[in-house]
Amino acid sequence: MNSTPVAIGESFGWLHHADGDRGVIMCASIGYEGLCAHQSWRILADRLAAAGLPTLRFDYPGEGDSLGDPADPALVDGWRDQIRAAVRWMREAIGVREVTLVGLRLGAALAAEVGGVERLVQIAPVVKGSSYLRELKMMARVLAASGATPEASVATATAGDDIHLEGFTITQSMAAAIKRIDLTRLEAAPAERVLLLHDPAAKPAPEFVQRLESLGARVTTRELLDYRALTPAPMPPPPPLADLDAVVAFASEGAGRALTSRPPQGALASEHFIERAALFGEHRQLAGVLCLPRGKPKMTVLILDTGANHHIGCGRSAVDFARSLARQGFASLRMDTLGIGDSAVVEGGPRTALYAKERAADVSAALDFLEMRGLEEVTIYGVCSGAALALYAGLADERVKALALANLQVFGHVAGEDRDKLLEMGFAATATYVSKAMSARAWARVVNGEVSVGKLVDIASALLRRKASAFAGALAQRLGVAHGKAREARANFTKLSARGVRILVLHGDHDVGREELDVCFGPDARYLRSLPNVAIDVIDGADHALSSALSREALLEKMTFFLQAADRDADPGRDNRRATAGALTMATLGAFTLTTNVE
Repeated sequence: MNSTPVAIGESFGWLHHADGDRGVIMCASIGYEGLCAHQSWRILADRLAAAGLPTLRFDYPGEGDSLGDPADPALVDGWRDQIRAAVRWMREAIGVREVTLVGLRLGAALAAEVGGVERLVQIAPVVKGSSYLRELKMMARVLAASGATPEASVATATAGDDIHLEGFTITQSMAAAIKRIDLTRLEAAPAERVLLLHDPAAKPAPEFVQRLESLGARVTTRELLDYRALTPAPMPPPPPLADLDAVVAFASEGAGRALTSRPPQGALASEHFIERAALFGEHRQLAGVLCLPRGKPKMTVLILDTGANHHIGCGRSAVDFARSLARQGFASLRMDTLGIGDSAVVEGGPRTALYAKERAADVSAALDFLEMRGLEEVTIYGVCSGAALALYAGLADERVKALALANLQVFGHVAGEDRDKLLEMGFAATATYVSKAMSARAWARVVNGEVSVGKLVDIASALLRRKASAFAGALAQRLGVAHGKAREARANFTKLSARGVRILVLHGDHDVGREELDVCFGPDARYLRSLPNVAIDVIDGADHALSSALSREALLEKMTFFLQAADRDADPGRDNRRATAGALTMATLGAFTLTTNVE
């Protein structure tokens, strides 16, 4: 991969190298929108660099891997300042003659406000912040209503003045700043040439186009051929290559060749940790962010990606988790497996990487990377598909000594059609789906056409398969035998336990993984509980991705306890040394007290 991780102020970024005289700075959208578009955004950066344009994609302060407080009341102003800093950096440090800003949604609005460049690409721009906030509130309601606890989730998502969207929060101060955005009132042309790509279902705001033209900009408008691919979705569709190629064609038109500088790798630091991105594995195809505490690390946590989300985690939970661990003295590496996030792209996209046992080789490459840096006491942590990958890695690599598996849905291999069914089905418990089906709101959505009858049939079929599997498992247990997947699950965990691997199995109280535990290991996971080195725990009120504030606090508490126990096991003499030191101290104090009393 022809890119270098860089730091510009508080912001983390990747510079995709090319020797060209026109640089590109990519201004992403924020929060959940930015997370879901990450794969397309990264592929666009690769294509721009391949066309001879040095390209920077970066995280705003308080977003992604960057530093900064998400609750800062001046955060949105900080995002504009960061775009300005990136433009200066591209001109001065990289040495380009011209700069093009490419913005998506809110990033497009910020880029237009900052301007000061030769070319500007607006992809579905937010023209008026007030309209955008209404969209976000509606999206928050819809996504919350599809969660495991819809009534409580909707109430949380819409409580107060903040907007809670899949673990990301638009605070009241952020909302107020966004609300003031109005591109129809721009005071100067942001660029000489502007390409405006818009949703085919909604023509670009005529007053915005007129404003740009009245300010002297030459504007080209074009419909997005695959707008859906850039909209938020738990499992994003393939990148809209035709739309990305249109951006590349506009950005590269008339650009020349020039020798540009390659900056040194950057790092971000706080009083508690130092973070730097890394490329590792065969041909440096894997990417991750190493977070080291100040001082010698106690142990290391390898944080695996979840679903199609890159290494920051849903709601930026992996970043918060890594930095919280660093404050307690633990190192961590949050990584992307092959085909996901910032690691090398694979044919078929992220979907082909999920629940694939072959990806255990990526985890082994990460263990090699950590080992070379003296970080050998490693606990592997993953959520959902990441937990499945952690399990596969533990079975494949005997260096694995500890596993923390959160909301694990499967306890053995998954292949072909079963994997597709797993990816299409939700992660809530059966009782949750039944409760939804009985609600008047659900049937109103069917009548209004928001939910198709075919979708209901698919969900019903999946629930029937769940119940049939549970019935088969219960019957097999009564007969004293373990059926199919239960037999494999028991063999896997028995092997790990016998090898001395410490395992923490965590589930949210409404997660379907708890049902699978009983299917594979008997009522209340009796078989699994009987194994040495295995602990099972439940997080009440947790969302599936463990991205909510409540989930994060509970997870950190349980993981800290688990890691501290592993740390003690790794150095069993430490407690004896402390006890001896304590006894000597008490003896000395006792002798001193006795002498004082005699005197």
